[in-house]
Amino acid sequence: MAQENSIKKNFFLKAGPRAVLLIHGITGTPNEMNHLGKAMHKAGFTVMCNALPRHCGSQDDLKKVTWQEIEAACVRDFQELSKEYPQVFVAGLSMGAMMAVHLAYKFPSQVPGIVALAPTLFYDGWGLNKGKILLEFGWSIPFIRNRLGIREGWPYGLKDKYLRETIHRFYKYARAKNPDYKDLALFGSPYFPLACLYQHHQFVKLVKNEIPLVKTPILLIHAREDDMVSLKNSQYVYARIGSSDKNLVILEDSYHMITIDQEKEKVIQESINFLNRLSA
Repeated sequence: MAQENSIKKNFFLKAGPRAVLLIHGITGTPNEMNHLGKAMHKAGFTVMCNALPRHCGSQDDLKKVTWQEIEAACVRDFQELSKEYPQVFVAGLSMGAMMAVHLAYKFPSQVPGIVALAPTLFYDGWGLNKGKILLEFGWSIPFIRNRLGIREGWPYGLKDKYLRETIHRFYKYARAKNPDYKDLALFGSPYFPLACLYQHHQFVKLVKNEIPLVKTPILLIHAREDDMVSLKNSQYVYARIGSSDKNLVILEDSYHMITIDQEKEKVIQESINFLNRLSA
């Protein structure tokens, strides 16, 4: 574990009194939030992003993670930031976006705004392997979900051809056993354990009930061609959230990983404009 911990890409960039807690996606890595985090920092925000529990390590460890562990870690990070910074925004990608909504529910008077990037309630994207749908019938059985993993496949959430090819080279030769931890910290897990999918499903059931009670201003950004989770996910949140201050930005040249894909600069600009407006 010492080797794994030493190469995690956690980052904490200190700036002014306005802070942002960034939350990456399940099976992902802080590296997918790095470009956005640096831009926010340059714009004057203090930014924190830590690896989620049991991430950037072995498949055996990742399969053991629970949504409660992830929630506890994010709550801890939020509370640590809140001790020092008077404004702490929450922003996340995929499952991280749903965790950001959940934090706004738990701390309604402390979270001034949410940035929800490709929020993921259900996996219905055009690029999903049909086998993922079939496996949903087995995730409720511990024996099955604790043993099966779905290998990530083309297009890996990316429309950017160069970056997609780079990740493809890693995923093509990645091993479930004895992985290269340095590459895991950069690219995330090449396998999506069914156990993680189940934990995500359980967490989403909770957050769906919370969404109408969240009054916090929210910015949703989603790609029209998202290969993993369709635009219906953001539309679901937009239609049901209790906030009157809400906006949905649709990207026309990206897939799921919008923080690193072809319109990453638009994601940055929309996010910073939103944060600046709320903290003016």
